Amino acid sequence: MTVSPDSDPRANQKQRTRTAIVDAAIALLATGCRPTVSEAATAAKVSRATAYRYFPTQDSLLVEAAAHGPVEPIETLVAAQTGGDARARFAELQAAFNALVGEEEAAMRMALRSYLDAWFAARERGTLTPDVRQGRRMRWIAATLAPARGTLAPDTAQRLSAALALTLGIEPLLVMKDICRLDDAAARDTLQWMAKTLLEAALTEQSGTRNDD
Repeated sequence: MTVSPDSDPRANQKQRTRTAIVDAAIALLATGCRPTVSEAATAAKVSRATAYRYFPTQDSLLVEAAAHGPVEPIETLVAAQTGGDARARFAELQAAFNALVGEEEAAMRMALRSYLDAWFAARERGTLTPDVRQGRRMRWIAATLAPARGTLAPDTAQRLSAALALTLGIEPLLVMKDICRLDDAAARDTLQWMAKTLLEAALTEQSGTRNDD
């Protein structure tokens, strides 16, 4: 008889152990620490040998921890957007996500470092670049722009989505703060202005194209 994973106590225990290690790493990342597998094991109260069975390298642990960032509220927000204008929907997403990035800046910066470290490690090994980013940002953008999908040409929608990705997350925040020397409020305000300008330009351009036809 085949036992389903949900009813297998050993499988459940393995998942709990793995989750405990990842949660410990996330908590350590939030303090600005870049935890080793041993440090995460100690924080999770599991043996180092056990932790290394799940995560043989520090990079493997950090990439998984980075992929489980505190984005559940954003997933909930996007799922709840059932109507309204694309501009308002994206503005709501951007305000919520960039505020979260600001609150979790140390963890987000550490996650970005983990992604980059994984890329360089793969490059040094001569292997394919690991797929460590989940693409959540593009999925959220596609969902918020859904009301405008019928009015935007496919190539315009693709360009707009790619451009709007540069107004969300830790990367644009770093540019605003570290390069442009803006404070948190000015950084978020500038990114909001960027997104609004991009959206208006795309929608106006599309409207002009339809009128020309």
